[in-house]
Amino acid sequence: MSKEFTTCSKQDLHYLPSDQPVFSCKGCSCVIALQDELCSKGFTGGSGKAFLINSTINTSLGKKEERKLITGTHTCADLLCASCGASLGWKYLKTPTAEQKYKENRFILEQAKIVKENNW
Repeated sequence: MSKEFTTCSKQDLHYLPSDQPVFSCKGCSCVIALQDELCSKGFTGGSGKAFLINSTINTSLGKKEERKLITGTHTCADLLCASCGASLGWKYLKTPTAEQKYKENRFILEQAKIVKENNW
């Protein structure tokens, strides 16, 4: 059985400054997002606290599905580490109401599944 993934990567690691604060995969230490891409710390994932992020790198998406969340039924896809395949959170693809639209095409990173690295 093969899995179909879509990459979310928009940046090449060769161009990331070494002093840039990042979020990394807890399992393999692969850089997942720049801390500058953080939108909100006020979210909750399946494992507890979570962050809303504008974009990610070195990630892939799982299958699109409807999920019943606290704020309604959203169309989401699992967010996976492209290096080790660990589940990191999800991507909001479509939201149920205009008030939730700001989440569309943004990502949830679950705090328990990532490491915050301050490279300064």
